[in-house]
Amino acid sequence: MKFSCIVATLNSSRLLSRALGSVLSQSHGNYELIVQDGGSTDNTLDLLRRYGSRVDWRSEADAGVYDAWNKALDRATGDWALFLGSDDFLLAGDVLARSRDCLAGMPPAVDFAYGNLALGTDGRPKTRIVSSLSVIYSQFFLGVGLPFPSTFVRMETLKQHRFDPSFRIAGDLEFTLRCLNGLNVARMPHYISFMEHGGLSNNPQYAPLLREERKRVLREQIVPKAGLIAECCLRHLDEEENR
Repeated sequence: MKFSCIVATLNSSRLLSRALGSVLSQSHGNYELIVQDGGSTDNTLDLLRRYGSRVDWRSEADAGVYDAWNKALDRATGDWALFLGSDDFLLAGDVLARSRDCLAGMPPAVDFAYGNLALGTDGRPKTRIVSSLSVIYSQFFLGVGLPFPSTFVRMETLKQHRFDPSFRIAGDLEFTLRCLNGLNVARMPHYISFMEHGGLSNNPQYAPLLREERKRVLREQIVPKAGLIAECCLRHLDEEENR
């Protein structure tokens, strides 16, 4: 099983090495590390050059993180993709190995497999997100998506459906719901990633934009699938209660 670990970055050299190092130190060696830089003017490119062939990187203008992810996917060759921000990182050296073992047993219908996510500042976890499937489906109605830095996406799906670059913040939510069919989301029991506070999604400056993008997703993706999402939520509640 091969993983494509994809990082979009722009002028974030201060924390980028932490993200890259967390991937390069994985015990499961069958992965590619792809960095799509948006044309940084700090020392990001100097940093990337130091990694040599261990990092597949390009630097060019883009329309935001989702456009950058799409550009990176053009050269991705893995079976599953994991998308990290430049200030995110994998929480342990065996994350890919443990995920491989879980994903190997997933039904072919599964396109999204998520694990636990830690949130905090300066690399120190303050909040831990451990969401059951019933919680995930119920939160879709609130415009809250999968914990994307801790979510593996099947590459076959990514080759058929790309991220909508007109979104600045909620494009991962829109993509998930656009691909959602009621059978293609699964949960893994271990921690995957750490996500640094301070990104676009929790910056007060971008709160109005986030609110508008969530409303757009609600109108375009959630309303047409409301019955399906509710049925999935109820089904997983029953399953969780009967365990």
